[in-house]
Amino acid sequence: MSKISTKESVKKKLLSELLSRRESVTVTELAKLIEKTGRTVRSYLDEIQGEYEEYGLKVIRKTNLGVYLNIDEKNRSKLINTLKEEKFGNSKVEDFSSKYRQVYILKTLFEDKFSYTIQMFADELYCGKSTIVKELIYVQRWIEDRNLTLRRRQNQGLKIEGNEKEYRTALMDFISEIQGTEDDIANFSVNVDTLDYRMDVVNYIKIKSMFPKIDLYWIQHIIQEAESELGFYFTDQAFLNLITHIAITIERLKNNKAVPHKENFIDSFKEEREYGVAKWIVSELSEKFDLSFPREEIEYISIHILGAKIQETYDEKECNIIIENQDNNYVEIAKSIIQMSSEILDLDLTKDLGLMTRLVIHLRPTIMRLKYGLRLTNPILERIKQEYTSLFGAAWACSSIFESRLGVAINEDEVGYIALHLALSVENLKSKIKVIVVCSSGLGTSQLIATKLVKKFDDLEVTHVLPYNLLSQELIDESDLVISTIRNVKNLEKCVYISTLVNDKDVENIENAINRLNKTKMTYLSSLKSTKKVILVGNKESENVFDKELFFLDNQNTDFTETIIYYGKLMEKKGYSKIGFYQDILAREKLGSTYVGKGIAIPHSRDIFVNKSKICVVKFKKPITWQGNRLEFIFILCLKFNDVKLIKKFFRNFYSVLQDDEMILRMKNIKNIDDIIRIFNQEVE
Repeated sequence: MSKISTKESVKKKLLSELLSRRESVTVTELAKLIEKTGRTVRSYLDEIQGEYEEYGLKVIRKTNLGVYLNIDEKNRSKLINTLKEEKFGNSKVEDFSSKYRQVYILKTLFEDKFSYTIQMFADELYCGKSTIVKELIYVQRWIEDRNLTLRRRQNQGLKIEGNEKEYRTALMDFISEIQGTEDDIANFSVNVDTLDYRMDVVNYIKIKSMFPKIDLYWIQHIIQEAESELGFYFTDQAFLNLITHIAITIERLKNNKAVPHKENFIDSFKEEREYGVAKWIVSELSEKFDLSFPREEIEYISIHILGAKIQETYDEKECNIIIENQDNNYVEIAKSIIQMSSEILDLDLTKDLGLMTRLVIHLRPTIMRLKYGLRLTNPILERIKQEYTSLFGAAWACSSIFESRLGVAINEDEVGYIALHLALSVENLKSKIKVIVVCSSGLGTSQLIATKLVKKFDDLEVTHVLPYNLLSQELIDESDLVISTIRNVKNLEKCVYISTLVNDKDVENIENAINRLNKTKMTYLSSLKSTKKVILVGNKESENVFDKELFFLDNQNTDFTETIIYYGKLMEKKGYSKIGFYQDILAREKLGSTYVGKGIAIPHSRDIFVNKSKICVVKFKKPITWQGNRLEFIFILCLKFNDVKLIKKFFRNFYSVLQDDEMILRMKNIKNIDDIIRIFNQEVE
């Protein structure tokens, strides 16, 4: 989103006002219009006089009369059109959507130059104050969902307030969510050759548009130097997050906004290599930007480095050594995840040493992020939910392991990453041809491509998923094929070039390569469509979980929060849950959405608020929206997650239903409670 600086915006507003008038206006009136002092107005008028001389414009000031413009009609009309084009480009005012206005307001508030009034937003977006008031409903909810407050002060405007750490996290979320436009790209000069392969033009522009005066190329260089010192590379999303975090830190310190002292910062972290690297980064930043960094900022950057996802590269022969040298807690958690997933999916993943290794490596930064409230956005989360629904479900069921062992709630981004590890393992059970997948866009995209490939070809075994800079001749020699999204990689004879979409032409090229390797047997594998369902409703355990009195069809509610409060209180009243049940569910939703796809969410509380395991099912008469997702069903889980046997049975059956589109369609059309229970009670051979 292109946006002029606040000073220039105010000056152009002042000029537009004068151009629209044929009579003089007092400086006092103009000062009230732009909410500045008379002295500032006079200063801006001097600047306007100098900047628009080419239009023959003169600012006339007369005592006791006021200010007016001396400009001929032709130039007046030309200048009015120029101002409109500068503000809106080739777009028409009526083309601006509600989403555009919401993003514009949030961006302006996060820029935090000075307080904006509703009238100022209305003027800048060429709409009425009532329209801005409506948009502020969304803006306020977005801000409050991130534990911040939108303050409205009489005659002082709007301002985002709250804990500094929460503020920075919200700003990270905002930058992640905004969409780049052609106008944004046109407003910045980008040296593509200088950008790291993990930082594409769109993401560079998104960050640069928020912090135009910060040298992102220099920050990128510092992170690359840090990687050399640490001896590993960050994934594409982690690399991007670190650059964004440092840019935010610099901007906030310029505004004298430092993170508060954290009493529970673990002193042992100071012995970690990452803490030393964070101190070096801060030293370089201090010199470059002439800023003083408090000790808390060093700690905060070191936590971000410790929580950053690294590119997982290792030889199969090293798996046992890697596992033996990891923290035993991570190993035990990885084993629990694999065991629970195996039982839910009815597949034995326990013998996959590669899966164990990937999870153990993955868990250290994951646990760090969860403990310190850091978020690693999963850019392909929706695709994972859509294409690997049952695997996402199995990974989500493993959230109980994190809650029981570590006392932390896992968010859906992290669930998605675990699901990718499971997906690769599941499909590799049937693989044969050794393949390396190489991408320029980072590990997340590479993993998605890898799982798509083994899903389409039962002959493939993905042995490595790498960025291009880690592809060695030794690895090429050990593989049968190198499948890459980058042209001109080493050893063209073994390499198959594909797009990130893995389209029909790509499949044909891979098939030809397999034929050349004399591997003729090819079978298209479905995404676990044949998973056998187990009976949940009707057995001894489940009779106490589902109850007809807790099924509510064609519910008229239109708000997620109100629904949780109403039925949460009902569960408390019936004695299934303790007081505080629904509050804990809503607090859990703030940490991460429990939307699992297909129009279904499964909100839940922690074990301590559960008296007796029950599930409340709410089917809405009309779909509602929650955190950007369209909901038709809510399964409110009042479950004892430490009852491993019950949890495994529930999730195994639940996700076997969830991944069956025909079954989901039947559920959505059902009008009778017995019919919906029957869906969960049938066994598919």
